[in-house]
Amino acid sequence: MKTPFLLATLAVCLSSCAVQKPLPSVDPPTYAVDLEPIDFQRQIQPILEAQCLHCHHANSEVAFSMATRESILAATTPRRPILVPGKAEKSTFFLVTQLPDYFVEAMPADGHQLTEEQSTLVYRWIMEGAPWPDGVRLGASSP
Repeated sequence: MKTPFLLATLAVCLSSCAVQKPLPSVDPPTYAVDLEPIDFQRQIQPILEAQCLHCHHANSEVAFSMATRESILAATTPRRPILVPGKAEKSTFFLVTQLPDYFVEAMPADGHQLTEEQSTLVYRWIMEGAPWPDGVRLGASSP
């Protein structure tokens, strides 16, 4: 019969495994950088004012306003909202800034993409819930 042979083989394998040294424990990786929360007025507001408000100002007749958090949250495209706090991958605002310049939908519309640092800051800001201090209205006026 094959069953006693298989059981004997299994017993030998298990006993030989028991005499081997146990695997060392592995600690989860740690990261050298602890990121501070995004500071809207110091890090995000300058990007929005320099890159977005020349078209997306409060008096714009062609584009939605980005002058206040409320106006951005209320804005939508036919397919998705402009800003979804906590979800950059669902925020049109972030997605269009990642498109290459040759796409019609790419923003900023003047063809000057955000720098990698600016993109990272905007991404982190959205993922942190897109906090915007009460009463802050972006300062660019209509052209």
